[in-house]
Amino acid sequence: MKEITLHEAAERAHQTEIICRLLEVYPDKLNDGDISALAGLLAKLSGSVALWLIDERAERYEK
Repeated sequence: MKEITLHEAAERAHQTEIICRLLEVYPDKLNDGDISALAGLLAKLSGSVALWLIDERAERYEK
């Protein structure tokens, strides 16, 4: 996976929050396909943020 910057990680975390709020506010307006697509997007966005945080933590503890 391509390494991302702090700015990109923050942006992806913000996008993840927006999608979660969308699911919370409009659960009855989304069909199964929409929810499945959003779940995949959430996994991709949150996974890249988690990976960045893990890598950043490892770098800080190595110093």
